[in-house]
Amino acid sequence: MKRKLFLGAMLLLSTNVLFFSSCEKEDTPSAPTVKITELGSGHDNPNDKIAYAGSDAHIEAEITADGLIESITVEVHQEDGDYEFNKVYTDAKYVGVKNVTFHEHLEIPAEAPEGEYHLHLVVRDQEGQTGMAESELIIKPASENDDDGHDHDDEHDHDHNH
Repeated sequence: MKRKLFLGAMLLLSTNVLFFSSCEKEDTPSAPTVKITELGSGHDNPNDKIAYAGSDAHIEAEITADGLIESITVEVHQEDGDYEFNKVYTDAKYVGVKNVTFHEHLEIPAEAPEGEYHLHLVVRDQEGQTGMAESELIIKPASENDDDGHDHDDEHDHDHNH
């Protein structure tokens, strides 16, 4: 009789342990999800994946963080080189938020060498989990931004003066 009582108590105890441990796993939020929807110079095509040294790159992404956003970091590094730069966003419009459209204009340093880069958009939630999206980015010299006709107002004024 004692043995049946002991086995019954053990079964009941193990069932409760399994139940509570499975509940704990369900309470842990999933890692943040990040999807870059636009990246580029923003001139003619907001998603051209081109930026100009000394100017800014338009970045837009959809972010979901069940564990609530702690920080958003943009990391940019050369594909074949050592040049890199980062920017961390901890603005009130992002921190503590679950779903957000990230929309920023990342300053590209004037000294950034032209070439192919990788951009990583890393979201860390308040649970310590991270989610990331990445994209290619081409950085062109500032002189190409001035000379390629993207400044339509000046171009239009020149046409009237001729």
